[in-house]
Amino acid sequence: MSDDRRRPGQHESRRDEVLRRWVADEVHPFSEPVRVELERTGLGRRGVRGAGDLARLPVTDLVDLGDGRRFVLEPTAGRIQEAAGTGLRLRLLAADVLGRREGFARHEVDLPFKPVRWTVERHAAGPLFVAATHTDLDRLTTLGRRALAVSGITLADRLVCTGTGIGPLQLELGARDAGVAHLVVESPFAAAILADAAPTVVAGPPTTLARLVDAGLPASVRLLVAHVGAAGGEDLPGLRRRAGCPVRLWWAPPGVRAAWATCEADQLHTWPEHEHLEVVDDDGRPAESGRLVWSAVGWRGSVWLRVALGPQGTLDRSACACGRTTPRVRGAARARRPREPATGSRR
Repeated sequence: MSDDRRRPGQHESRRDEVLRRWVADEVHPFSEPVRVELERTGLGRRGVRGAGDLARLPVTDLVDLGDGRRFVLEPTAGRIQEAAGTGLRLRLLAADVLGRREGFARHEVDLPFKPVRWTVERHAAGPLFVAATHTDLDRLTTLGRRALAVSGITLADRLVCTGTGIGPLQLELGARDAGVAHLVVESPFAAAILADAAPTVVAGPPTTLARLVDAGLPASVRLLVAHVGAAGGEDLPGLRRRAGCPVRLWWAPPGVRAAWATCEADQLHTWPEHEHLEVVDDDGRPAESGRLVWSAVGWRGSVWLRVALGPQGTLDRSACACGRTTPRVRGAARARRPREPATGSRR
């Protein structure tokens, strides 16, 4: 069964199983700022048994993450010995007994935990540095391939893509893994490149796509993919009216680790086994419509829990007309102007 078409409740049970082990074995031991909050709220290392327990943590605004670099997992030898999962602690002990600490560091720490790719997400409060490890990039590749399927991009397509940030990286990794022929170009680029490449799908920021539409798309183009970050989707209606072909949205508000993608029913699908999404009011209480709050599940590199993304919207957990059962973000609106960081915030 496809991960996007599981029966009701299966997404949540798989997410909670990963979340429980991940917080206990990796997040609490290796993230000092998150550990402080887990201890302060009484959750500690093993108090998170499911996503519902995260509601005991405070909602954090993006501005309070600073530039984000403090939130990268750091598995030092001391923290592994003191608090890591049993398997990792035993492997460190065996490496010390056998005189193989260097090999342990290379295979058990650097390979799974060392950031190998950084992206800079721009939002109104400043840049947010997001670290990805080797295993994170594998995960992003899988989600890229799933997002291609959500948006109706197939092996037969030829893709030209441009842009920076999480969404374009996810698309490129997914296309490579799925075997979709793709050309990555820097923006801005000449419209003549499209004529030479004869793509069936063009992906990029809405402003770039609008310029290409106004210059005239090749007849081969059947689909546009608009990568949107902090701005939300408010600038898409005009593009859709002029494009002459369907426009899919890949939206990665600063703070998320993978872009969400729209399907043929124009519904924005999320990744429930890799993240936990909530909707809260201004006081942080659950609401039908309100601020979107995001928590990582299972990621390494940059890790934050209960971050208010800025945009407001609702979360639809019913089955989509496309047949997928993953939750969808609906009615998302542009973020309000960010406040100044509070004194003593996590900068």
